[in-house]
Amino acid sequence: MPQGQVRGLSQFYADDLERMEIAIDRRNASPLPYQDNVRIPFRLHVGKEQYDAGLRATARMPVVWVSPDLKDNRGNKVSLAFARVLTENGFIENQKVHLEVSGKLVTLLPF
Repeated sequence: MPQGQVRGLSQFYADDLERMEIAIDRRNASPLPYQDNVRIPFRLHVGKEQYDAGLRATARMPVVWVSPDLKDNRGNKVSLAFARVLTENGFIENQKVHLEVSGKLVTLLPF
């Protein structure tokens, strides 16, 4: 099961909530479906909800990351994106997490 970390991006929304993403060390990113320079779509399960999310990687970066842009089950962009979803489900900046992978469904779990 890949392990990751909640990272703050030092960019803030109007309500002072920091943008966040999940970073996974590339060496331990298997079995996540990532590819350099391509946003790979997948379903992300956080708490009781599932979202359309994207997995990103570049050859120069030592991490693979879950992009901070999400869509809900109706295809609507999630307000304040990943930061709101993470904080509402008890995740905080710098927290280590597990990513349970089942095909194109990834469940985010506390470490």
